[in-house]
Amino acid sequence: MLLEKRKYKGIDVLSLSFKVAPFAMLLYLVVIIADAVIPTTMTALATAFFVDTAIAIFKNERAANEIYIPLIALISTVGLINILSSIPQLIESKIQFELERKLVPEILEAQAKLAYKYIEDAESLELIEIVSDEMQETFLDGISAYGTIIRSVVAIVSVLGLVVTKVWWSALVVGLASILIFLISLWMGKENYKAKVQVQKYERRYSYYSDEILINREAIEERTLFGYTDKIVKHYQKDFNISAKIELRVLLKTIITMKATNLSLVIIMFSTVFSLIDSFVVGKISAGMFTGIITALFEMSEILGWQLQTAVKNISEAREYMEDLTKLLAFENVEGAIDLPCDKEFEFKKLEFKNVRFKYPKQNEYILDNISFKIEHGKHYAFVGSNGVGKTTITKLLTRLYEEYEGEILINDRELHTYSMPEIKALFSVVYQDFARYQITLEENIFLGNIKTKENQDIEKVALKAGLKDTIEKLPYGIKTFLGKINENGVDISGRQWQKVAIARSLLSTAPIKILDEPTSALDPIAENQIYQDFENLMKDKTTVFISHRLGSTKLADEILVIYKGKIAERGNHSELMKLNGIYAKMFEVQRSWYQ
Repeated sequence: MLLEKRKYKGIDVLSLSFKVAPFAMLLYLVVIIADAVIPTTMTALATAFFVDTAIAIFKNERAANEIYIPLIALISTVGLINILSSIPQLIESKIQFELERKLVPEILEAQAKLAYKYIEDAESLELIEIVSDEMQETFLDGISAYGTIIRSVVAIVSVLGLVVTKVWWSALVVGLASILIFLISLWMGKENYKAKVQVQKYERRYSYYSDEILINREAIEERTLFGYTDKIVKHYQKDFNISAKIELRVLLKTIITMKATNLSLVIIMFSTVFSLIDSFVVGKISAGMFTGIITALFEMSEILGWQLQTAVKNISEAREYMEDLTKLLAFENVEGAIDLPCDKEFEFKKLEFKNVRFKYPKQNEYILDNISFKIEHGKHYAFVGSNGVGKTTITKLLTRLYEEYEGEILINDRELHTYSMPEIKALFSVVYQDFARYQITLEENIFLGNIKTKENQDIEKVALKAGLKDTIEKLPYGIKTFLGKINENGVDISGRQWQKVAIARSLLSTAPIKILDEPTSALDPIAENQIYQDFENLMKDKTTVFISHRLGSTKLADEILVIYKGKIAERGNHSELMKLNGIYAKMFEVQRSWYQ
């Protein structure tokens, strides 16, 4: 494991990259140092050698053919500079590949292990997205930035080594200026990262408007029919403009700061050059060395200018990113969250809620308040009630998406907390209201319900049981056809067909308790009723739970539990509850015409 729970710092961009790609990083370091020495000290010395030789030849102090060696040395130095400038990018490509291969999976795994409460919290979800989306860019920019720092230090030391013996005070001024520029750039880096985080929430919004509404093919019918494009464009422009203003404000601040420091550097460099003139006039410095030092000074000023400032800014951003990574890895994990369902076969007997109370994080009111009920093996149950009364919350507690409840939840007289996540996964199979539509083959879509399945025949049997026979026959490649339009030759299927695919996944699962959590809410009542009847027929002698605010499925249930204000308000079968003439009877009378 590359990632562990500890405090990460900006320098860990390098340490983690060394772990991921040690040879590439070592080579990168060597090239960076060479790229610092050659354009400054080597160039100064080669220039001095060439100029001094040329002057000597001009004065007839040396033979004309002696110019070739200095000329070759100067040309070779310039050639090396050009070659070295392109090598770091090649090495960075290799490092990026290794980051994607080794580090990205670990970040995704860390996210997959997080407690569900972080996924439903806007602030923590934003942090999760930043860590995931910004990882590669931050690491590559950070590596390049630290490379620039190393190159800058080596270049400064090299040049100051040439200057300090001639004009010591000038070397001191250049050194102090470098430190000041570093600190200013560090401050600008913080400002840029804060702006990036602030901008991201607006980017998500306007990206949603553009990608999911304005250009998404699934919204084209309503977009054409209702003509809401102008309205959505206004929302897009509002968030885009806010984002642009934040970025522009920081950009202007950055440009002004960089230009000011660059001007200061130019003044310092010219002062250093003028200070060397006396030494040149009195013969302490040869014409070649004077020219070489000037060349090296202005090369160093370029490094100390925008290159160093950009590098320090990126290091500051890397440090801020590492703080976010530290927070992410410190979040509570769920043990066994990414493990497969266990192989042990459960003999499910009963499930019981005893005086269970639960409220969502950061909420004051309890969504479930002292609720109690029993579910027994082989029976069919229906939880009904209006939206927002806690029906789906029961599913979330059973599947341990949330664990901070009061009271007891018992399975076979054993507390839910004592079951491992692989055991929970083996106990429950849920078809959610917002079930996933995976744009992979139909066969793979069903296979995800039980990835331990080894026989394709089992998948085909389940598909037929779920009523997908006609769908499979119409698909160009049968059960191996890709669904959706991401893949070539992919095919769109209807909402009802997707419902059946989701149910087929549940059927393939060997879990003894099957839960349908309003997966048919997008269908018309007649189609919904048919889905529930088909599912009930397939679940003979198994335990099923239907959760819905529509009552088309309730006649199929052995027991109906009506939830109102977080409590069980009524319970019984359809006939008993109709005779009671309470909440259920009123809801059913309102919906009666839907199913006739």
